[in-house]
Amino acid sequence: MKTLRTLALSLVLLSSALAHAGERQSLETYVSPAPSLMPILVKQADAIGLTAEQQARLAEWRKVAQPKRVEMEKAVIADRLAVNQAVLDGKSNIAVQTLVKSLQRKEMKLVVAKLACRDYVTKTLNKEQMAKLVTLYGAP
Repeated sequence: MKTLRTLALSLVLLSSALAHAGERQSLETYVSPAPSLMPILVKQADAIGLTAEQQARLAEWRKVAQPKRVEMEKAVIADRLAVNQAVLDGKSNIAVQTLVKSLQRKEMKLVVAKLACRDYVTKTLNKEQMAKLVTLYGAP
């Protein structure tokens, strides 16, 4: 009976540690509420039917926009970690809320950047290509 209790307790502690590790990892990984269309455009260019001219236009966009997006994502991750640490450090509610507001502003800027990307893609692709892109995005 002691062995069974020890095993059960060990499983509870292990699952708790794994949940914490997963939560911590999610803080260090940016997941946008807005879709990332460029990776699909790059990987599925043939399936979407992109012309060489369209691919060149999208490559130029990526060359300028991608480094900015990556920096914005890093800033969001840093702010998420700062909020997490501030809570753990016992910072005041006002201090934590100030960090959260900063995080929200940065996340909004990132979504706005993704909207600009979507708009550029929409102008670059024809309606059929855009429909294929949306379908490919939704496909598992």
